[in-house]
Amino acid sequence: TLAVGASAEVSCGARRALHCAECAPTHNRSDCEGDCRWSRGRCATVKEASEEEVEHAASRFPYPPDVRPPGCRAANLTDDFSNVTVSIIIPWLKEKWEHIEGSMHALLYFTPASLIEEIIFVSDGNTNTYEAELRAISDKVKVIALPTRQGLIRAKLKGVEMAKAPVLMFMEAHVIVNRDWLQPLLKRVKANPRVLAMPALDYKPADDWHAYYLGSPGHWRFEWNFNLVHTNPAGMYTTSTHEPYDSPGTSGGIFAMRKDWFLHIGSFDPEMYEWGGDHFELSMKVWRCGGKIEIVPCSRIGHLFREVATRPYTVSELQVVHNYARLAEVWGGEYRHLFYRVKPQARIMWLGDLSAQKKIPEDLKCRSMQWYLDNVDHELKWEAPRLCLWTYNPMYYWMRCKNEPPAGRSIIDEVMPAHEYLAAWRVAKAKAARDATASAVDPLWHEL
Repeated sequence: TLAVGASAEVSCGARRALHCAECAPTHNRSDCEGDCRWSRGRCATVKEASEEEVEHAASRFPYPPDVRPPGCRAANLTDDFSNVTVSIIIPWLKEKWEHIEGSMHALLYFTPASLIEEIIFVSDGNTNTYEAELRAISDKVKVIALPTRQGLIRAKLKGVEMAKAPVLMFMEAHVIVNRDWLQPLLKRVKANPRVLAMPALDYKPADDWHAYYLGSPGHWRFEWNFNLVHTNPAGMYTTSTHEPYDSPGTSGGIFAMRKDWFLHIGSFDPEMYEWGGDHFELSMKVWRCGGKIEIVPCSRIGHLFREVATRPYTVSELQVVHNYARLAEVWGGEYRHLFYRVKPQARIMWLGDLSAQKKIPEDLKCRSMQWYLDNVDHELKWEAPRLCLWTYNPMYYWMRCKNEPPAGRSIIDEVMPAHEYLAAWRVAKAKAARDATASAVDPLWHEL
């Protein structure tokens, strides 16, 4: 085969010509195939068409670099995904239109249209819902306009109620999805209908929407105050890791899972208001009620990471603690006292009726918190007897941290040694392998 753009011949598909420009003299697109592609009203070389396509895309959203691990680029993405199409749910509050528009254009550019049933934007009390602008971008858009702020959790639940596809893809309105991001997630959901599949999140700084940096490898998990942390114990994960791996928790905002599985485990507690807690709740439900959480490194999404100062809306710390306290009572089990030790203000909070929530783990025969610590989050188990408070509290002076906490941490002043983590991890993996061999059929999923 002759090189594209050479002065000899190119393949037009059904015939050959001297140049791609001569393949379609009557401007018939079907004549422009083989070594050539139709681009900007003419038949061009594949290279020219590709460069022009990228240039056009970059005018609509910040075009990301390909940061996938090398093993991803040769992956087979031609599976039949017809039974795992997605409803993309995007709750938002006070987002910049630049971010919403860019997120939308990147989604459409890097996602096969056949995999998207609908894109549901849930406006959480915004004055301007941008409904007309969003519908002008894609006819797959649906808009739910909540008249007043209901909070992130309830906004998500409204989206789930509308969703028609078998798979829910929770998304945020300040992200740039990358190449072939959805298919690797759907491969995991198709292989295991009880999985919660997460992409690897890359870093977009809060002050530069157009920047895109490779995210640090690791997994998501929680401290005993139920705050989310990102760790890489024993340096187990590297930027070359391309196979999916287990994560003790989900970051809560961006993931794929089957709708029937999400509803089966009780979705979200509707009495958790505004923001905070959905990530911990879903992590407990998935892992302890028969599923698992995975990070899929071949699925990359650039996420605008914001601190409190750059968040466009207010979050009540007391409301977050209230949400966490409800979860401690339902999912903390014999370890819930550790939550109250580091969040003593929760002891005097009125938590409302918890009977419906406590019934969920009972009805589903979910595993205990002890099982979760023994088999899933070894770091959390190790930290249990080592809790301390960095913020001074005269009533808990005896818990004062002796050393400054590691970066991103708040209630410990040391981290689990690598050799101890690896030992616990190997024991749990061996047990999981034995359990899998002993039980070829899991009755929980067949009850759905």
